[in-house]
Amino acid sequence: MSIAHHRPFSSTAIATLLLTTLIFGLTGCSSSGGSSTTAISGSVFAAPVAGASCEIQDNNGTMIAGPITTSASGQYSVNVHNDYLADDLMLVCSGGSYTDEADGSTQTAGTMAAYVAGGTLGSGADIHATPESTVIHGLVTQHGKTFSEASTAFTTAFGYTPDTTVAPTDATNPASGATNAQLLAGLRAAAFSQLTTDMSLTPGQQFALLAALAQDLSDGILDGADASGTITINGTATDLPVDIQNLFGAAVLNFRAGNDATGLNNDEIGALPFAKTILTSTYRVDYVPGMMAAMQGKTQFQIRLTRRDNDTAESGATVTLMPMMHMATMNHATPVEGDCTDNSDGTYDCTVYYLMASAMGDMSMGYWDLKVMANGEQAHFYPPVMMAMGDTTRADLKGVADEIMSMTGGTEKRRYHIFKSSLTGMTNDHAFQIFIAARESMMSFPALIDTLVLNATTMYELTATTLMVEMSTDLSNWCIATDDGNGYWSCSGLSGLTNGTEGQIYVKLSVSGEQKTINGMAADSTNDYATFMVTPGMSM
Repeated sequence: MSIAHHRPFSSTAIATLLLTTLIFGLTGCSSSGGSSTTAISGSVFAAPVAGASCEIQDNNGTMIAGPITTSASGQYSVNVHNDYLADDLMLVCSGGSYTDEADGSTQTAGTMAAYVAGGTLGSGADIHATPESTVIHGLVTQHGKTFSEASTAFTTAFGYTPDTTVAPTDATNPASGATNAQLLAGLRAAAFSQLTTDMSLTPGQQFALLAALAQDLSDGILDGADASGTITINGTATDLPVDIQNLFGAAVLNFRAGNDATGLNNDEIGALPFAKTILTSTYRVDYVPGMMAAMQGKTQFQIRLTRRDNDTAESGATVTLMPMMHMATMNHATPVEGDCTDNSDGTYDCTVYYLMASAMGDMSMGYWDLKVMANGEQAHFYPPVMMAMGDTTRADLKGVADEIMSMTGGTEKRRYHIFKSSLTGMTNDHAFQIFIAARESMMSFPALIDTLVLNATTMYELTATTLMVEMSTDLSNWCIATDDGNGYWSCSGLSGLTNGTEGQIYVKLSVSGEQKTINGMAADSTNDYATFMVTPGMSM
C-alpha cells in the first residue's frame, strides 16, 4: 500500500483560510444575528406634521432606528432590524409643524408617539402616530399599564379602538381616494384639536391635554381625576372637568358641524362615547342606567340632578327627554312616556321607547342623541341602543283612511306604534301592559290618549276618540283593555300562556271608529291585529 504525499499549503492559501474563518466567526457571534431589516413607514398626524424628528425605540426607550425627519406631508420611512420585530416597539416623535384643523393656525407639535405590540410588524408595515396613539403610549410609558390594559382603557373611554396601521387623512382637506377608514381616522384626530378649542385652550396646548388624558385614564376611568385627585393640564390653569368624556363626543359633533370635509355619513363615524356625567351651567346631570341597558323598545333609567354651586340634590325640576336618531340621510325622534317623574331626592325616573337600535350586528345605523332638558338646560347623552332580543318589543298597526304626510311629500298610512311595557303573572293568569304612540311625523310620536288631537290645523288632523284596545291569546276570546293613562293599556287575567313557554298575545286597536290593520287595508279577520311573541316568566 502506497502512502499519499500531501503538498504543503502556500502562505497565500493559509492567509485566505484565516480571513474566511475570522469573517465567519464574527458573523456567527454577532448580536444582530444578520443584516436583514424591514422597512417601516407611516406618518405623524395631528393633521400632517412636517419636519418632526422621530425614532423607533424598544420597550425600554432605547433608540434602535433613526433619527428620521418627516416629510412635508408628515410621512417617514425607516429600516428596523428584524431581530427587534418580535418585541414591543415605539415610534416617538417631537417637533415639526402642522395646521390645526379646528382653527386653521400653524402650530408646533409636541411629543407624539405610538406603541406597537411585538410580532405585529412585517414587510410593508405602517405605524402612524396620532393623538389617540399618544394617549395609549403615555399610559404604557408613564403610568405602568400594559399595552392591552392601555388599549382597553382608551376604548372604554372614547368608544373606539385606535388602529395605528391606518393612515389618517386631513379631515379639512381629505386626500383624493382616501378610504372611509382613513377619513374616520382623520376625523377622530381632528376631534382632539376641536376638544382643545372647546376647552378654551390654545391649539398648541393639545399635547399637554393628551398627557393629562393619559393621566386621567391611569385609574381606568375618564372623569377628570386620577387616584390622586383632580388633574390640572400642564402649563395651564385648567383642570380636566368631570365630564371630559362627554366633551370628546361633543367635540366630534362640533367639528362635523364646522370644518369637517370628510363627507362621512352619521352611520360611518362610529360610536360616540356614552359618558354618563354632563355639566350644565347650573347642574351636574348624571345618567343612571336601569336594570337593562338601552335597547330597542322600552328603556328605563334615572336622571340625577345635583347643583354645582353647593353639591346638593335638586328636586322639583322639570326634566324632559328629547331623543333623536341620526341616521345616514335622515333624523327621527322616538316616543317617550312624558316628562321624567320626580322622586323628591334629586333623581327622576325616565322611560324612552326606542324605535330602533343604533347598530345591527357590526353594521352601524347611526347614533342616538338623548337630549335631557333640566329646567331648560341641555345635556346630551349618546347611548348605544341594542337590538331587541327574544320577546317582541314593538308591533305596528296602520290607519286605513287615517293618513299623514310622508317624508317625500305625498301621503302614507298613519302608524300606531305599540310597545310591550310589561308581562307579569302566573300560568293562565297573566297581565299584559302596552304603550301606544301615534305618529304625526318622524319628529313627533305622542302617547295615544282619549281626545288627543293629532296633526292639528293640518289636512291630516284627527281627534282620537272612542279608543278601544283589545287583547287575546287565541284570537277567539278578547279582553277589552283598561286605559291606564298616558298611552298605557292593560289586560289582566289573560289565560292561554304558560310560564317558560313561548306564546302569542294579539292586540287590536280602534281609533275614532276605524279598526287599524297591519297593512293599512280594510279590516278583515286576518289583518286587524298585531302579534307579540312572548315568553312569560322569562322577562317583565
